[in-house]
Formats: sequence, structure tokens, C-alpha cells
Amino acid sequence: MESKIVVIGAGVSGLTTALELKKSNLEYDVTIVAQHLPGDYDVNFVSPYAGANWYSFADSEDKVLQEFDKPSYKVFMELAQNEPRSGIWVKTSHSYFTEDYMSKISHDTSKAIPWFKDFVEEFKIIEKKELPEGIVFGFLFKGVVISVPIYLNFLLSKALETGITIKRVKAIGNVEEARNLHSSGGKADLVINCSGLIASKLSGYNDPNRTYGIRGQTLHVRNNAARQIEVQSFGPEFDNEMLYIMPRKEGGSIIGGCFVQDYKNTEEDEGLTQRLVERAKKYSPEMFDPGYKNNPTELDVIRVNVGLRPFRDGGVRVERDGDNHWLIHNYGAGGGGYQGSHGFSSTVVSLAKQSLKRKVSSKL
Repeated sequence: MESKIVVIGAGVSGLTTALELKKSNLEYDVTIVAQHLPGDYDVNFVSPYAGANWYSFADSEDKVLQEFDKPSYKVFMELAQNEPRSGIWVKTSHSYFTEDYMSKISHDTSKAIPWFKDFVEEFKIIEKKELPEGIVFGFLFKGVVISVPIYLNFLLSKALETGITIKRVKAIGNVEEARNLHSSGGKADLVINCSGLIASKLSGYNDPNRTYGIRGQTLHVRNNAARQIEVQSFGPEFDNEMLYIMPRKEGGSIIGGCFVQDYKNTEEDEGLTQRLVERAKKYSPEMFDPGYKNNPTELDVIRVNVGLRPFRDGGVRVERDGDNHWLIHNYGAGGGGYQGSHGFSSTVVSLAKQSLKRKVSSKL
């Protein structure tokens, strides 16, 4: 018997979850319902605004998030090597730490070394003589950069190829509505809530933890960077800012960023834009060197992206709903939606199998 499943949301979590569900059982009849689809730009549609790369935010004690993040590293590396349509390529990731950052952790370098040092490929501490001016500690590892417009459309195409139905719908106010939006016209057996930022506005279920947006701002530029870098931090005056630069496979780069919880608006912060430009000149001077891939001498900005990352107190919620037997949640990933996408979705697949098995058993 076919099981009818509706996935709310067509961001990276929704698309990946739908694909993994279909892959796990071809008899699942999966419909994705979303107000926004890849190709759209809206402040409430978060996925197109991401950098994106793989860099786990889990600390050494957060084993749950570590396990969520692990699968995507392997998937992205495989896609980078074997699937050019994905828009992913291998790019060494350099992490740099300023004196300001190291003083906050009493110059204990063990606190700057991530849990994944023995998990990723080619991890090593950078020798002091190889560090940029003003950087006192750093490490690197074999990473990836994801061109999100290409990757999202890649996922969308894969979904269509596997028989998943895509439906553009009006904003959903209550998760119960989604049960009636399956492409068959029948009531869905399961609804997977991958609503991202909209989760805070949905009714029909309870969440004791707050879901909210964290403002981010990036520059999409035509200038080419030689490597992927991240710099922490720039002093107490800019304690919610950092620098990351991600060179994209198709050319150009993404420069960020900031982490603003109590944002006043979603318009461009021109002061931050200028600081990002100056930091890029300092840490990636080749971006302004015509001798490197014909770069212009000044920053050539394609678009300033301002978006809201979908955070949740207590971290991502991937679990069955306590009150609605037909509802499974997958939201609240914050800035870790891409790197956790395959771990989140594999957990949803397991929960879905359990829920549908219980439904069959209850009918017997």
C-alpha cells in the first residue's frame, strides 16, 4: 500500500528529506508543498541566501549535533568528485583566530580545535610562519563549497526525476492544512515539517522552545578567491561579526558575515559591507589582483544578500510530534541547515518508517 507523505518546505531540509524518503521506499507517494521554490528570493525563504560549506558548529560535548553533521560531509565530498551538476567542489578550508579570540579562551589552543579534527580529511594545524598577519593560530582541512542556487535546483531536479510532486501553495497557517494538500487529493498519512523560519508562525502543534531569525549579510561578488577562509574575531565592538570567504565553482565568491539576533531590519548594513570589503582585502588580497583569474582591482558586487537564519533554542528539532501521530518535525537548524541536511533527513526516514509501521499495525 502506498503511503502518502507531505513535506512542508522546499529549502535544503525539505528537498533533502523528500529525496531520502523516496529513496528509502519507492512506494512512498511524496508531495512537497511550499510557498517559495528554488529560484525565488524572499527573506522568509532562507536556503538561497546561504554560503554554503561544511563546517560543524557542534562543540565537543554536543554528540547529537555531531552525528547529524557527519553524513553530509561524506555526501558532499562524493558529489563534488562524481556529480558536476551539484555545484559542489572540494576547497581546502582555512580557519584563522585573532589575538582577540585567543585571549577569550586564555590562549588554550585545544579549545579552538574542533571535534571533527579526526573525522574530516587532511586536517592539520597551520604553522605560525604560514599564518596571515594578525593571526595567532589556525588550522585547515579538506572541505567543500556549495553553490546554493545550483545545488537547490539539483535537488529539485532529482526530486522530480524520482516522481516526487512539487506544489507551490499559499502560506500555510496550520500544519493540519498540509494533510489535505497531497497531490492525490487524499489525506496524507504523514506530514514532515521542514518549514524553516516559518515554523515560528505555524500553529497546530506545540514547541516549548522559541524559534527565531538570526540576521545574516553576505556579498555575492564576481571576484575570485583562491581558498576558503574563516576569521574569528574582530574585537568587542564587532562581537557579532566574523569573516568568511567561499569561492564558488562557477566563479565568484561569497563574503560574510554577521550573527545578529536583535536585528532592527533586513536592509543592507552599509557599514558592515565596507568592513567586509576591507577584511577581504587584508585576508584574500588575490581577490583584487588582476593576475589571479583576471580579478578586478575593486570588489564587483553582484548582490548583497540579507537573510534570517532559522534558529531554535535548544537546537534543531528532529522528532515525532507528541500530540499529532501523523506529524514529524525537522526545523530549527539555524546556520547549519546544509551541513546537517543528510543527518536530519536520515533520522526523519527512520521516524517515518516507525510511524507508518505503527499505523499498519493498528489497522490489523
